[in-house]
This record gives sequence, structure tokens and C-alpha cells, in this order.
Amino acid sequence: MNVENKVLARQLKKLRIDNYENLNEKKFEKLLNLIANEYDNADSNIYRLERALEISTSELRKFNDSLEERIETEVEKNREKDKQLFIQSRYAGMGEMIGNIAHQWRQPLSAISTVSSGMLLELELEMCERKDIEKSFEKILEFTKFLTQTIEDFRGYLKKDKEKVEFDILDIFIKSLNIVESTYKNNNIYINIKKDGHFSKKSFGFANELIQVFLNILNNAKDALLENEVEDKKVFIDIVEEDKFNTISIIDNAGGIDEDIIEKIFDPYFTTKHKSQGTGIGLYMSKDIVEKNMQGKLNVSNIDKELEGFRYKGACFNISIPKSNTPN
Repeated sequence: MNVENKVLARQLKKLRIDNYENLNEKKFEKLLNLIANEYDNADSNIYRLERALEISTSELRKFNDSLEERIETEVEKNREKDKQLFIQSRYAGMGEMIGNIAHQWRQPLSAISTVSSGMLLELELEMCERKDIEKSFEKILEFTKFLTQTIEDFRGYLKKDKEKVEFDILDIFIKSLNIVESTYKNNNIYINIKKDGHFSKKSFGFANELIQVFLNILNNAKDALLENEVEDKKVFIDIVEEDKFNTISIIDNAGGIDEDIIEKIFDPYFTTKHKSQGTGIGLYMSKDIVEKNMQGKLNVSNIDKELEGFRYKGACFNISIPKSNTPN
């Protein structure tokens, strides 16, 4: 007698039932009891499996319900973290900008003092004419206009953009450049701007936040040039209009970024500077502003090529800003 069920086959063997034809009443009764027991065991096992499945299903449902809440909590934590990083980045940027403003103001304030002192001396000695006085006042007004514009640029930087607008990307870059211009001059850093002859300049996004991006990269270029003690310090600015983006490339000749860390420089709190000089959030926030807030692109690579007769071997930051609200 061939029995496929191994459990039943073992039980039949114990009962010495190997042929149904030889079954007597006693063995048949034992066989029925055996089948009944096996059925009860199977029924009990099925019940336990059903209960385990119910419990697992209930736990899975609870897990799914709590998972959504945990995801929302983590997303909110990340938002709060990004907000704190943005605030830190703004404070760090403000500190650098105040230093830049101090450099910007030093020369015109000194010039105003010189012109005023000279005019007072000429008046005391009765050596000046009306036209000389008018000329001196014109110079003072010119210098005060420059100081006022610096303050306006600073106020614009502090403003939080509420919505995306169309703006002139070259104008925004020049505003950023004006803020660091004196620092660059004082450190003998030459800036060369080249742009496409058919450049439209129309871009779309958050203009004031973009100033922060430009300032972060320009200040990093300055720090790299000074840290590496480059003799002929230069920064090359290339502006190119593409199909859906305007791209500004900021290239220095500071030697480039170590290939072992170049993939990490946009990570939060990663910095190659001493802790007293850098927070490691400037480039992280810059990438966040360009890519997340404005759907643009920000990347970096090392470059070694000749541009307008000068060899640039250093870092190249490409900032691509959409020309419309729907770049994709």
C-alpha cells in the first residue's frame, strides 16, 4: 500500500496496517481514530496559522499607520534642519559681507575726508573759487552715492524673496561682484568677465538668494587663492546662454580641489578651511538654493586650460539658472 503522506505512513506502520484488504474491525477503528487525530491536529495548526496571520496583519496595519506619521515627522525635522542651516549660512554670509562693506567704504570715506579737509584749508586761506567748491561737492556727492549703493546692495541681500521673478542675471552677478570688489582689489585678485555675444540675460528665480550663492563661491575662490599663495591671482567669469538655462562659470587659478574630497564639498558642515574660518554650510546651502529652490544646476570640477591667453588651473563652479518658470 503506497501512502504519500509521510506522517500518515509512519502512523500506519505503527499500527501494522500495510494492506486495506487485511483490515479487521479493531484495526479499522484504530485507523479512523488515527485519521480523526490527524484531522484535529491539522485543524488546530490551521487555526494557529490563521491567528498568527491576523496578528501579523494587525501589526502590519499599525506599522503602516505609524510609518506615515514617522515619515511626516522626519520630513518636518529635515525642513527645520534646512531652515537652521539656511539661517547659519545667512549669518556667516552677513559676517563676510560686513567685512566686504568695510573694505568698500574705506576708500570713499578717506576720499571724502581728503576733499573736505582740502576745501576747508582753501577756504581759510581764501584760495578757492566757487567752481573749485562746486567741483569738491560733486566729488563728495559721487562718493556718497557709492556708499548709498553699497547699503542698498546689502539691504537687497538681506531681503527674503517671497516668490520667483524674472531678473537680469548679469545685473545680479555684478551686484555680487561690487560687494567683494574692494576685497579682491586689496588682495590683488584680477577678475576677467567674458560673456556670449548673444546673451539674453533673462533668468527666473530668487534674485537675492542667488546673490548669496555668487558671494559664497567668489569668497571661496578668494580664500583658495590666498591660502595657496598664488602669485598671479585671477578669477575668470564665463557667461553662456543655453536652451533653457543661463550658466555662469566662476573659474580660479588656485590649483584646484583635491580629487579625494571634490565629491564632498557640497555636503553640510564639510569644509577644507580652519574651523575659525569656515562653517562648511555655504556651498551646501548654495546647491540647495540653486537646485531645490530654483530648479537650476550647480556643480564643480577641476579645470586646466587656457582662457584668453592665460592658463587657469583651478576649480570651476557652474551655476545654471532657468530662463523660465518651467525649465524641464
